Amino acid sequence: MSEIRLRQGFAVFGIFGGEKVYLSESGPTLNKGDAIICSGQDILRCMEFATEKSLYAFNDRLKRGFLTTKDGVRIGVAGDCVFEDDRIVTVKNISSLNIRIPHEIKDCSQKIYNKLFLREVFNTLIIAPPSKGKTTILKDLARKLNDYLNSSILIIDERGEFSTVCGENIDVVKFSNKLYALEYSIRSMSPQIVITDELQSCNDWQSAKIAAFSGVKIIASCHGKSIEDLRNKDYFIKNVFERYIVLDAEKSAGTVKGFYDGDFNEI
Repeated sequence: MSEIRLRQGFAVFGIFGGEKVYLSESGPTLNKGDAIICSGQDILRCMEFATEKSLYAFNDRLKRGFLTTKDGVRIGVAGDCVFEDDRIVTVKNISSLNIRIPHEIKDCSQKIYNKLFLREVFNTLIIAPPSKGKTTILKDLARKLNDYLNSSILIIDERGEFSTVCGENIDVVKFSNKLYALEYSIRSMSPQIVITDELQSCNDWQSAKIAAFSGVKIIASCHGKSIEDLRNKDYFIKNVFERYIVLDAEKSAGTVKGFYDGDFNEI
């Protein structure tokens, strides 16, 4: 199971092995006619569980379109955005939830580790569409680097999805934007390797550039289907990453399609 979708007034379903499976009173079913219909009360109860009945305490994350439980489950949120003076203050009348189910797949990054990190660490970017294993691979890589290298590792966990990742060489900064976290952490925590998920804005790419040009190795991910997708992004900055990994969008999550060097030559 990779995600569960709740949309007010519509059938509750999950994505299981890439296929849509509905939730009925008697369990999972492929028959949409038997499915439970999501109500506003269902969404409210789910929000209460996720925030331990303290929605106000999660408002800063809610404003950014998601919640993360203490176990690292990320819940995407859609509803009415409330603005004051061009600044979003909260989201109300929540009508849709996307519950992303995190997975721990031991050694899912072994092929990547053997190919790129046995002798040295490269600035590396993993490219794949959503739900294709980027975060799962980054988690496993973090654990391998912690176990096999005597290097200080900083994880910038913007959405709280790395809650289960820890180790004697790992420091974690949660719920901060990447640029701020990196600027203060390089000075205060002296990392040798930085791991972070989903570079998707100019500021995110600037943070990666700061790390790379400060002598820190950075391992990150980005949405896309190919090297060409990456190069066409307005915020893409060349010469930040020394290696690129493209995951296969047509196969199971975590399947590597290709490895590339900093000049986009396949290796």
